[in-house]
Amino acid sequence: MINRKFLVLILLFTFIILLPILFLFVESFRNEVGGISLAPLTSLLLTPRQIHLMMNSLVLASGTTISVVVIGVPLAFLIQRTDVPFSRFFTFAYLIPLLIPPYMQALIWTKFFVSDSPPNSGVLSTALPSFYSLSGGIFVFTCAFFPYVTLITLSGLQAISHSLEEVSLISKGGLKTIRGVTLPLVTPHITSAAILVFVFTLVNFEVADILRLKVYPIEIFINFSAYYDEKAATVLSLPLIVTSLFLIWWQMWYMRGKSYVTFGFIKKKTTIFRLGRWRNYFFVFPMIVIVISVIIPIFILIKGAGPLENYVIAFKSSRDQILYSISVSALASFCMVVFSFAVSYYMERGKGAIRDLLEFLTQTPFGIPSIVLGIGLIKVWNQPGIDWVYGTSVILIMGYIAGYSPFVIKIISTKIKQINSDFEEAGILGTGSWLKVFVRILIPLSLPGIFAGFLAGFVLSLSNLGTALLVVAPGRATIPIKIYNLMHYGAEDMVFALSLILIVIIAFSLVVLYSVYRLFRLRVRI
Repeated sequence: MINRKFLVLILLFTFIILLPILFLFVESFRNEVGGISLAPLTSLLLTPRQIHLMMNSLVLASGTTISVVVIGVPLAFLIQRTDVPFSRFFTFAYLIPLLIPPYMQALIWTKFFVSDSPPNSGVLSTALPSFYSLSGGIFVFTCAFFPYVTLITLSGLQAISHSLEEVSLISKGGLKTIRGVTLPLVTPHITSAAILVFVFTLVNFEVADILRLKVYPIEIFINFSAYYDEKAATVLSLPLIVTSLFLIWWQMWYMRGKSYVTFGFIKKKTTIFRLGRWRNYFFVFPMIVIVISVIIPIFILIKGAGPLENYVIAFKSSRDQILYSISVSALASFCMVVFSFAVSYYMERGKGAIRDLLEFLTQTPFGIPSIVLGIGLIKVWNQPGIDWVYGTSVILIMGYIAGYSPFVIKIISTKIKQINSDFEEAGILGTGSWLKVFVRILIPLSLPGIFAGFLAGFVLSLSNLGTALLVVAPGRATIPIKIYNLMHYGAEDMVFALSLILIVIIAFSLVVLYSVYRLFRLRVRI
């Protein structure tokens, strides 16, 4: 029964997400007479330049991954398992950097380390190595991505039974319990988070563009935007895609049956390890993390934006882009949730080879660079008879759905996994209608996952730059594109003012949506 009902959704997923990628690669290897040729591989992938760029990308991704694990895992442990002071504050504060997209982090820290104006007055510029380097990129990505490691590690800590730690603590002590019990139990979550960060860093080009890094994604972007060579851009992306997909698929196998995020938004902490006289000393670490990732960036943005009139000018001159970004992101997020809920339900309740295949296919876009996804969408929809899609906001919405549905599917699947299927079976026996069970039981019980998925899709879409830069409709622009264009025109004060406006919009949207969630939660008594 499930196969028939959701077959159309499998086809829709293939049509929207996989077809542009498959179409693009077939076209890239098609020769002049219509056959398939592997010649582009030998001419584009085996040069010393490509190998050097790929090595730089791997160093950047590896350095970032090590850095975020070193910061994110201890932070999660201190927040969730110890009596460190102000842990409740840190539980919220570490999430704030998620409101600042990586490309914005690059702008902020470039201003801090490179600018000759205070607070550094050129001292940091001369005392430290060039910020336009792989080490600068690692620093920026660490500030942007460490919350993912903390969030997923927190979920792992909340999922394990703390009674095991308590028993071990009595017999073996604190350090041995951490090494022998806590870390082994939460290792799958740490590994999963590390792989996600590695892939996110590997395929990102926006930060590399701002920091002038010589890495692989920049080469792909240059071939498409400067040389207008779609075939070269696509074939060049093969090493990134193969590496990313291998890691994503391995991570899925490693995390099979485990949840990434624990719902209830903020769960009560379980204090197992008392820090004693070291309590105030351990407080320094999370405080430094918050100062570097939250307080300094906000201060730099406020200082760089200048007087209040700059905000007014930025808002008035970008009003159309703001409204357009919000409306398109909201519509894309709604479509993501509808699509992801159906796919998630099929993945959790279905069985057999189709279900297993769908689980792997839904996560495939994780490993597709946003540039390649944008090129694929253009190639598919910029065709005679259907080019109306390419010239409208529909293609941008498709890009958002393709790029961020894997996140939303993971979030909603986690919640559906927690719902006992006996509730549905009992409801069908009582009402005789699967639709009534769906509306009255399944949707209310899944509401936390639905809202969390919508929040994730909305925030990611609202701050997207990579895909939007390629596929946005003529005459249209999103807020990130406006920021990107202003940056290249040298309007620094407008860049920072509009960046702050974007952060405020995201934060306000989260507050509104969370309030709506709480209202629905009271009405349906979840």
